[in-house]
Amino acid sequence: MTTKFLAAAVLLLGLAGLSVPAKAATRSTTIVSQGKVTKFGRVTGNTKGNLYSFKTDSQGTLTMSPIHYLKNYSKSAWIASKTAWVQKANGKRYRYDYVTETTNVPNKRHAGWVLHQDLRTPSEVNLNAPYISQNAVKAWMGCESASLLEGLHYKGIQNSTGLVAFMKHLPRSKTNNPNTGFAGSPYKVTPGVFQSIFPKPLAKWGNKYTMVKNISGASVATLRSQIRQHNPVVVYVTLHFAKAQYDHYFWGTGIDNSHVMLLDGYKSGYYHVSDPNQGKYWVSAKKFKRSYNYKHFAVAVQ
Repeated sequence: MTTKFLAAAVLLLGLAGLSVPAKAATRSTTIVSQGKVTKFGRVTGNTKGNLYSFKTDSQGTLTMSPIHYLKNYSKSAWIASKTAWVQKANGKRYRYDYVTETTNVPNKRHAGWVLHQDLRTPSEVNLNAPYISQNAVKAWMGCESASLLEGLHYKGIQNSTGLVAFMKHLPRSKTNNPNTGFAGSPYKVTPGVFQSIFPKPLAKWGNKYTMVKNISGASVATLRSQIRQHNPVVVYVTLHFAKAQYDHYFWGTGIDNSHVMLLDGYKSGYYHVSDPNQGKYWVSAKKFKRSYNYKHFAVAVQ
């Protein structure tokens, strides 16, 4: 981490009733270092913390003022991008993180400095994304479309659109190559065709409605980070999380028992999914990781 040493500055606490009279400030409070951190998602679990602004005047005096109270954002997700170590007048050092709220509306993103321990990485998250059945409309091969629509509905997008109407806009591959669009028909089995649409064209389709990103190659840790940021992830696994069954096609090697679902939660030893074929449930981390790691195909609905 690159460290920048800043000039010593007096910290004026902005919370009502907590400001320190000038006569009592016998020792200064300083920022001793700051730098960038690897971005990661967090969800507040502490309603007593605050977001602060750090400001310095022409004399180098630092003012720290509360601008938002975390109790008002108990379900918000935040991204930490910077860190600063502050040595207060009592001689102790405290870590503050600069965080930005995740939202699809840029001008409504709250941001500020927060005490590191006031914004905790959760051990369990369940976004509880809506379930859409592919079987109810006889879309036996439509798991990719259903999973993407589940993610869009979670984000409050296309809520009045059902799966049949949604799939009318499903991009098709003229050559039955899932790398360029959906191969075959989502409503029937087409012999000799690998009936799927792969992450790149699926993400391109999703981007017509909101920000959807192809994050294929991501580790399961990265998937958890997306969930912490309230971004459900369309994941390519195997049916019933079984061992992969490979076959060769003109475009490459495919997994014949491939299946797609929406990942929307995790806890110790388990992952939560909204499976268009079987409903919403928890699956063991061991089964999920083995099945996901065959391809590492993933699309985040952001």
